[in-house]
Amino acid sequence: MRRALAVPALAVALLLAGCSEESSPEPIEGEWVADGPQPPGFADFADQAVIQVDEDGEATLGTSPTRLCGGAEVAEVDEGEGGERTYRLAFGSPCVSANVPTSLQIVVDGDTLEAVPPGPSGAKTFRFRRAD
Repeated sequence: MRRALAVPALAVALLLAGCSEESSPEPIEGEWVADGPQPPGFADFADQAVIQVDEDGEATLGTSPTRLCGGAEVAEVDEGEGGERTYRLAFGSPCVSANVPTSLQIVVDGDTLEAVPPGPSGAKTFRFRRAD
């Protein structure tokens, strides 16, 4: 009798574990707000900047509510051993509605996000935290 109940119970547990993992959001999804002073260089990606990433991997960034640029694509590049994940955010063409970077290398570690525009080493690092 125990064996007869154990097999269906195990199957249900595995099914639920698989479903919950599929429905869990990517760590980058959601809204991120600038965390402290930001490096100069992008007027709409400064101290009041936001990054919003939807479940389809599309991002909007800039200064809310009027200087935002949408349509950027976000793709996961790597998952680090410490739990942080690396992403690439890129626009297909430069944004004309806001002065924001056209691409960023992003590292997400829990509720913190660091974004660096590609370029020479020692590039500017923009820091964000997950919005409440």
